[in-house]
Amino acid sequence: MTDEPVSTIEVARNKILSGMADLNFQDALSEVEEQLKKEKVKANRLALLSAKSWLLRNKLYSALHDPYIYSINEVENTDIFDDIEEEDDSALDSLFGDDSDVDVDDGVTDETVDVVITKNTTLNGHKVKKDAIVSVTPENADKLISDGKAKLKE
Repeated sequence: MTDEPVSTIEVARNKILSGMADLNFQDALSEVEEQLKKEKVKANRLALLSAKSWLLRNKLYSALHDPYIYSINEVENTDIFDDIEEEDDSALDSLFGDDSDVDVDDGVTDETVDVVITKNTTLNGHKVKKDAIVSVTPENADKLISDGKAKLKE
C-alpha cells in the first residue's frame, strides 16, 4: 500500500491551522478571514481557503457530534496537531473529557490490568479524569495506551 502524496496546499493549510491550534472555531475563522483580506498571493489564498473549509466542516461536525470541543486542536481523527506538544490540562480541559471508543466490559472478568489515565477520557459512557486508576481488560488497556490516554500502573 502506498501513501498518497501530500499537496503543497495541504501542507500550507496544516501550517496555518497549527498556528491557530489553541483558538476556538469562531476565533480561528475570524483570523483566517483577516488573513484572506490581506493576502495577495494565489497559492497562499488557496491555502487560507482550504483552512477555512476545514474549520467550517469540523465546526459543523463538532456542533452535531461533540459539542464540548473548545479549541480546534481537540478535533478527533486528524494528524494536523500531532507535532504540537500538549501542555498540562487547563481548567476547561478538566471540566470535559475526551471521548474514547474504548468500552469497558461490564461483566466481571478474572483478568484485568490496572492503568493510570493520563488524559481525561470516557470509558463505557463514564467520564474518567486524568490520574485516575482503573481496571480494564488487557485489550482495552492496550487501546488506551496506544491512544496515549493511559499508562500501566507501576
